[in-house]
Amino acid sequence: MVKNTKYICRVLVLSGALLTTGACSDNFLQTDSPNQPSQTNYWQTESDALMALTACYDGMQSSNLYNDNIDDWKFGFLGRETSTDNGDHTWGNWMLGSSISQCTSATTDECFSMYWNANYEVIKRCNMLVENVERIPMEQEKIEAYKAEAIALRALMYCNLTSVFRDVPYLTKPLTLAEAQAPKTERSQIISSLLEDLKTWIPKIPVIGQAQTGRLSQEAAYAIMGRIALFNQHWDEAITAYNNVIGKVQLFKSGDGSDYAANFAELFTEKNETAGEVLLSVHYKGPGLGEGNSFGICWSAPMNAIEGSMNLCDDFYCTDGLPIDESPLFKGSLDKGAHTKENPDMGRYENRDPRMKATLMLPGMEWNGKLYTNNLPASSTCCIRKWFTPENTANEYDGSLDFYVIRYAEVLLSLSEAMIEKGGYPQAEVTKYINEVRDRVGMPAVEEAEGTNLQQDELRAIVRHERRVELAFEDLRFADLYRWKDFENAQKRMQEDKSFYGFGAVERGNLRGAQDLVWPIPQSEIDTNLMLEQHSEWK
Repeated sequence: MVKNTKYICRVLVLSGALLTTGACSDNFLQTDSPNQPSQTNYWQTESDALMALTACYDGMQSSNLYNDNIDDWKFGFLGRETSTDNGDHTWGNWMLGSSISQCTSATTDECFSMYWNANYEVIKRCNMLVENVERIPMEQEKIEAYKAEAIALRALMYCNLTSVFRDVPYLTKPLTLAEAQAPKTERSQIISSLLEDLKTWIPKIPVIGQAQTGRLSQEAAYAIMGRIALFNQHWDEAITAYNNVIGKVQLFKSGDGSDYAANFAELFTEKNETAGEVLLSVHYKGPGLGEGNSFGICWSAPMNAIEGSMNLCDDFYCTDGLPIDESPLFKGSLDKGAHTKENPDMGRYENRDPRMKATLMLPGMEWNGKLYTNNLPASSTCCIRKWFTPENTANEYDGSLDFYVIRYAEVLLSLSEAMIEKGGYPQAEVTKYINEVRDRVGMPAVEEAEGTNLQQDELRAIVRHERRVELAFEDLRFADLYRWKDFENAQKRMQEDKSFYGFGAVERGNLRGAQDLVWPIPQSEIDTNLMLEQHSEWK
């Protein structure tokens, strides 16, 4: 991300909810405001355009979007992930997101409005740039490149919103106070519009090697397009978009690549955050610069406010590519009561997928030189390891590690999924992308572990499993569960954790059917926008 954003935010930020902040108010950029430049003297130079674009990226740093701060009452990506079957709320059912976990949420829950507002804030900033950048006297090619970046970022925010809220107001230009209300647009219409926009504008973004550091490349924008298409069952468009990324970068490997655990774990470190695999990241720089992250807060010990789940831990296969209940390499016990917090079953962590210990902090692992066995703070015995930097706890409220919005590994798995769902492709053509992800960590190829001549439902199960263990805590689980209609099964997996292991900070139950597959429009938006109607499931 471009640096020096605090001044830009003073220039471009408007505070409030969607239709007051999603709008461009009439007094914005007026000469009578001593803290803001006027419309007549702001959009004058390429520097102004860069500042406006920087504000778009800066909005993604929100602690309710691609950052987090659990103890400051924020609902960021870790809070969302631990509201699924990937995790739990260690402190109990008063935490943000726990009502979604329990299926007791209401339209007034703050977690919904926090995520809604964070996405619309970025949309607002993108719309402002798209609307005004043409006024700047610079080369048309540069103008179009700026607009294209903003349109791609805006599309990503709408992907976020439609994945959980479904139908939302679709704003593509700044609103004035005179028109500061907007109705819902059906998700399908939004998606069609986004895909058409991206087809037009992505070619105007510089490709990898020509794009400026910290900004979108053409390939990253195609990955956004692919995600939108995949999440909405536009298989052909997803395949086309992802094929514009395939081969342009490679998966990260540490050194000569022979250390499979390091190949994955070391990717999530500051020294490797510019690896080619990271197609789009939210850039953080700390300490002391006002641009640091807070998702690594752990109070100098493994995080004890949110945690991983036991069923996520169990989903990491043994190194022969077989589940723990099928593999002869599994050294733990499958008996009820054999693994407890007081007496952990240490054998169960041997011979497992290297991604497990890079994702989860488990009994027998060290945290900044201290060995933890039966003293981990998680009720499930599974703390979160990915994204945390125990070697730099002095700056855990002001960290420098970037958050990776899109990685090449996601592109490979998503392309494979789109091909599986479309059908008609030979298995080897589909699985080569899954195998590339597995090979990075030394896990067997699909053909070696699961066999050949697999049917569509078998391949579907394989790629869905691979997405979970590769992409856990990367803010994709809600979208995956919702689009696969698998949220009910996720709840049952958490219930099984409780009944089998005795683990679980928040009771999972009270399944409500349709309400469990869409978030309500925040009540605050309904109250202030007369044109906005609540989803039928939540009336």
